[in-house]
Amino acid sequence: MKAIKIASGVAVSALALAISAQANAAAHEGMATETEWSFTGSMEFLTVVDMAAGAVNRDGDATDTVIDVELDEEDDFDEGAAGDAWGLEAALSVVHGPFSGGFILTGDDESDVSVELDDLVVTDGAISFGQTGSLVDETHEYAYDMDDSGDSAAARSEGRDVGAALRYTMEGLKVQVEGSNRKDASGDGVVTGIDASAGDTQNSDFGVAAQYMGEADALSYVAEAQFRTSSLGGDDDSPYTYFGVGATYTMDIVTAKFGLNQYSVTTSADAHDDAILEYGFELTATPIDALSVYLKGQDLDSGDVVTEEAMKLLAGAAYTVDALTFTGEYTYTDVESAGDELFAEVAYASGAIGAYGSVTLANFDADTANAPLIEAGVSYTQDNGVKYAADYDLRAEETDAIDTAEINRFRLTAAYAF
Repeated sequence: MKAIKIASGVAVSALALAISAQANAAAHEGMATETEWSFTGSMEFLTVVDMAAGAVNRDGDATDTVIDVELDEEDDFDEGAAGDAWGLEAALSVVHGPFSGGFILTGDDESDVSVELDDLVVTDGAISFGQTGSLVDETHEYAYDMDDSGDSAAARSEGRDVGAALRYTMEGLKVQVEGSNRKDASGDGVVTGIDASAGDTQNSDFGVAAQYMGEADALSYVAEAQFRTSSLGGDDDSPYTYFGVGATYTMDIVTAKFGLNQYSVTTSADAHDDAILEYGFELTATPIDALSVYLKGQDLDSGDVVTEEAMKLLAGAAYTVDALTFTGEYTYTDVESAGDELFAEVAYASGAIGAYGSVTLANFDADTANAPLIEAGVSYTQDNGVKYAADYDLRAEETDAIDTAEINRFRLTAAYAF
């Protein structure tokens, strides 16, 4: 009888699989898999002549002029900005009915190739689930330098990462239940624990987030919020919270932007128990087509969490006449006797030719200001997009200035990107 029961069970299972397969085929009937490849590439050849330690090499002295030849000015491939990096990226997008996602293959400056899955999402009308991404993606850097305000807890200003989410979208409103997609879970998806000894201090595993975007005549606005907590946190564990708003108003010759966000940060091993308030603004006026005048600022109120002073104001103007653009800026910071900066630039752009010359005087309000940083360059771009450029940077060494580094550097580059 036992053997009969097993055979009967196998038969029932086979029948169930057959029915399931038929139902799956019926559900996907007429749905074709659509695929599309896209490619991004960037190549740069760079020759650097660094003369800061002397104009001529003597007896192989390593402290004198250094000449270097490279294929990359920056550290990482940056999706094809000519003259910034080198690399190749291939992306394969896949769509099957409500399912979409992609593979991304990237070759970096170490000649290594990485493969990753990107944005696997199922969209069923107003409902989507999978790697939907974060809803805190606008207000944290909405206005001038809000994403670079001296905040040593900067990662928290961008919200918690979202590994998995179920999202509902209705016109300008998006709401989602989200989590971190932990890997230390059982086969039923239940987290089995956090190994604190291995530095695993993630204490935000589930939560909710919302974003609302809208506009009314000359006003556009956005509001975002995120709440994340954990069922595995200790008794002192506080949830992570984020709230941000941003608004842009445009009328005639004036555009005004204002952004504000508040987020909690970790000041102990297991708690988000302090908050940072950050804001930024931009005011831009164009009284005539050739002239732009602007005032920008940002600051954060960090209490005892971040001690560095961060308020910054930038006042500037840019005037264009024919192929020339003249720019002048003054940057003010609330750092006492340091931080203020004067900047002036003349740029030329006509057809394939570009050129610039600028002077920067940093720490203008210090007892001894930095020596002027002089930058100049010229470039020529072929019809096929290949760009050739020469740049020269110069700053004298000042032993009693805040930044004492001497700069005497010449660069030749050839670059192409697509």
